[in-house]
Amino acid sequence: MPIPPAATTAARPNTVRRLLRLLATVVVGLSLAAAGYAVVAYRAYHRVRPADRPCLGCGTPVTVNGYQLLVREVGSDTTRPPVIAVHGGPGHSSLSFRRSLDFLGTQRRLVYYDQRGSGNSQSKDRPEDFVIDSLVEELEALRRDVVKADKVVLLGHSFGSALVQRYALRYASHVDKLVIVGGIRLNNGMTNRFVWRWLGPALLSTALGFPQGTGDDADRWFTTSDTAGSLARLFDPKKGALLDSTGTVRFAAWHAISLSLVGDAQEDALGRLDIPTLVLYGAADTDYTGEPTAKAMCAVLPRCTPVAFLQSGHWPFLEEPVRFQQVVGDFLTEDPSQPGR
Repeated sequence: MPIPPAATTAARPNTVRRLLRLLATVVVGLSLAAAGYAVVAYRAYHRVRPADRPCLGCGTPVTVNGYQLLVREVGSDTTRPPVIAVHGGPGHSSLSFRRSLDFLGTQRRLVYYDQRGSGNSQSKDRPEDFVIDSLVEELEALRRDVVKADKVVLLGHSFGSALVQRYALRYASHVDKLVIVGGIRLNNGMTNRFVWRWLGPALLSTALGFPQGTGDDADRWFTTSDTAGSLARLFDPKKGALLDSTGTVRFAAWHAISLSLVGDAQEDALGRLDIPTLVLYGAADTDYTGEPTAKAMCAVLPRCTPVAFLQSGHWPFLEEPVRFQQVVGDFLTEDPSQPGR
């Protein structure tokens, strides 16, 4: 028996209402699940606090702003501004350079150091000390009180590039030149403070998973994870031995300092930075530390030169050391007053 048209019309609103209720139930369920995941991730990431750890294997450590830092110097020529090598991570160490910058010691002083809570330098259970502004002031104290040079060349790799850019904005008069290698933006592309403060661990955990244990256990877990990701960022993944003996990555320092980068990209201020800058990137690197970011930096920095390394990923100084030495050496010996730069 055919259904009367009026009955069919009356049934449609009921069907729509049921579908809407089902959709609302699904949305609420997914929202609650997402919120629960965010809470679990937040607790997992924040339970790993910076360790109380002395400066390891430091010989005579150098105390900078209350932290004993591992500092190693190569070369003794004081006629040119010294180079300070600023490692990445955060939480990595100067071992990541694997002595690849030592050639600079034949021309000038070269200073390697491990940032607080990173590598072999001292760490304290004071999360409030692990923010980017503290690292900027640490670098300034290192220049002023340890290196004791009015002007320095800053060479920053990966995260280290964000640190040297921020330093240059605050202490431009003490920067002779900047060298950025496989760099990130000053804020690493993170602008929304609310999102990254409360949802940052959830976003990070989707890529990295949850930290296994605390303290040394978390460091070992994170170093293993970081190594796996690093191999994928080599031009030739078969050359993984290049990354051997590059040190432990400290999870607590990485997490705390990374999230402290959130904020404005400060492009207006960077656009007024009158400092010769060399930006090096590997053709096989990821977008956020490779060509797109390098070109975006040089579109803002007024005295910036980008240089591609076609057979490199994230580590041109390890993957193409001969060309790296030539390009950096030429840049550092150039007279910035000459036209064309």
